Amino acid sequence: MSKYSIRLLLNIILVILFSGLTLYFFIFKFYWINFVFLCFTIWLVYRLVSFQSRNVKDMKRLINAIQFSEFNISFDSYKDKGLSPELLFDMQKAIQKFNSKLTRTEAEQNFYNSLLNRIDFGILVIDKNGKITWINKAALDIFQKPQPRKIEDLEKVAEHLPKTLMELVPRETKTIKIEQNNAILHLAVTVIYFTLEGKQLKLFSIKNIQTVLEESESEAWKKLIRVLTHEIMNSITPIISLSDTFAEPDEENKEMLSQAMKTIHRRSKGLVDFVQNYQKLSKIPLPEINSFSAKELMEDITRLLQADGLSFTYRINPNDLALSADRSQIEQVMINLIKNAHEASSFNMNPEVTVDIFLNEYHKAIIHVKDNGEGILPEVLDKIFVPFFTTKTKGSGIGLSICRQIINLHGGSITVQSEPGKGSCFSIYL
Repeated sequence: MSKYSIRLLLNIILVILFSGLTLYFFIFKFYWINFVFLCFTIWLVYRLVSFQSRNVKDMKRLINAIQFSEFNISFDSYKDKGLSPELLFDMQKAIQKFNSKLTRTEAEQNFYNSLLNRIDFGILVIDKNGKITWINKAALDIFQKPQPRKIEDLEKVAEHLPKTLMELVPRETKTIKIEQNNAILHLAVTVIYFTLEGKQLKLFSIKNIQTVLEESESEAWKKLIRVLTHEIMNSITPIISLSDTFAEPDEENKEMLSQAMKTIHRRSKGLVDFVQNYQKLSKIPLPEINSFSAKELMEDITRLLQADGLSFTYRINPNDLALSADRSQIEQVMINLIKNAHEASSFNMNPEVTVDIFLNEYHKAIIHVKDNGEGILPEVLDKIFVPFFTTKTKGSGIGLSICRQIINLHGGSITVQSEPGKGSCFSIYL
């Protein structure tokens, strides 16, 4: 039996004994002796209560330490005060564990804070009320403003910025323009939702893509210049050569001169057609956004293509789905993709072209145009949207480029998945 148990048992026995003696002397009317034993009994009860209250006080100390995360207390000095050794040991061990865990948690938090403040893109966390609960150094460098407290404070960076951030949904990427030091920056922003300690939070990832855009733009210009140079030189070189040959015509080469003029005319017309195609690519008007029925759109496209002998099937879910876009531009994109799908599957014994229009879990419209054609080679797949690139003998190479520009102007994206011999699927995300 432990020292604590012996002392507790002894105190209880003494209280019982003196309580009995007090009652005995009271019955036999030894009042002065009764008074002495009564006082001693009261003192013993007080001593027993005090003995037990020490454990209660220490438990309160432990509870307060846990509540306020102050684990620098110790219970070693109470070993000789009669308290339970087992209880003291367990309390001391609990404090050490809590202290170790707190130290480890603080170290991890400092590590992740340092890590998140060193990455090269901004992180912004807000709650459901728009209060900013955390922001890293990269985000502050991008905004170049005093640390914002609420999402509305970002209006000082760009008036449209808070609204754009709040309307963003997961799996969607938006490009935002802001002005910084009299220059325009392009930011790519994404968001995820998560719950922490019962609070619903939004975490925004903000990436400055200005350098990437400039590099991409430079590369695009280089590609365009190479294409333009190639096409123009292919047309100009034979024209110059023929012009030099027949600079001084005579009677003997009149027939050859006529053929040369026809060649010059053909090459000149080809050059004019090429320039006109370039003008089409560079003069796409801004979309006029309206709401219209997806079903009516597909019915109109079906009638138009049936006149050319092209057929396809389509599915819309829900049946009354409405699209918010420029109807004529989306119609142009759909006709182009369906015609391409028919051409790709024309060598198949049973050609199939299917259009699926539906809403994803974030109520964003998605359009799939699928075919069971010959597919696209992997080495060609990343080039099909490049202006003037084509694998067709009579293609201009601007159809898919125009489609991508139209969808980009709508704030959406267009992608393709293809496997040689199994067909392709073009996906439009509005």
